[in-house]
Amino acid sequence: MDDFERTKLARAFEVSSVITVHYFEYDKDFLFQGESHDFWELVYADKGDVCVFFNGEWHTLKSGYAVFHKPMQFHNIRANGKTAPNVIVISFECHSPFMSYFEDKTMQVYQKEKDLIAEIIRYAKQAFTTRLDDPFVKKLVKSSNILAEQYINLYVEELLLSFYSSQSTVKHNLISTVVNKNAVLDSALKYMYSHISENLTISDICSGLHISSSELKRLFKEYTGMGAITYFRNISIDKAKQLIREGNLNITQISYQLGYDSIHHFSKQFKKIVGMSPREYSMSVKMWLDSTD
Repeated sequence: MDDFERTKLARAFEVSSVITVHYFEYDKDFLFQGESHDFWELVYADKGDVCVFFNGEWHTLKSGYAVFHKPMQFHNIRANGKTAPNVIVISFECHSPFMSYFEDKTMQVYQKEKDLIAEIIRYAKQAFTTRLDDPFVKKLVKSSNILAEQYINLYVEELLLSFYSSQSTVKHNLISTVVNKNAVLDSALKYMYSHISENLTISDICSGLHISSSELKRLFKEYTGMGAITYFRNISIDKAKQLIREGNLNITQISYQLGYDSIHHFSKQFKKIVGMSPREYSMSVKMWLDSTD
């Protein structure tokens, strides 16, 4: 017999099951009928603003923010009629008393939480055969990938822990140094988004921010894992996807609005990043929208 004592670790959040994991690319006029259920639901506006209904009124959920709906709370969601938003919905069971912290709470989603949400989506694609873009799915069909299922469980719990701690004053003080280090990167991102309709170069960005190209390249490689121009091309194509879903411009107009010198160049970049041509993407989105009517 040994003299070692086992210390049982307490768990603030214990997720017993997930009900849905969705990633939606809504059109600008999407409207859900509303629902209530006996489990928690997290709604995250990944791209574009979206309108959410709870506690008897509509609220604007801005891009980069999330809201929690508590069990048995009637809630609804719709697009704002102007932009085509991307929305992630994760619903789950968790009976921890710490969950009361999230009731009716809207909070900013920082990079760590974004990474965790991305991992949940990635493993959901492996764990389930169910489409993640169908808002009317009520049952996830397993693919027998038990490792992916456990990753989802771990990442949902870590996401709750991260949300809970990142909103506290102590956590804010701890990350202040990191935020300061990212100030130049934040400025670069804002510059890119404000010049999304231009064919930016490294020189353009460096001149606009008054920094060296080596510093810009280092920041993007360290914090995004890709080059600055590659990152800009990705957000440009994301904007193109949004404009296609909104349906106000044709593909030629979109390509010129985003600063491409030809529709051939635009289509080539789009297919390289998305895996299909702009026209194929447009048709696939329209087909999905038609299937949900």
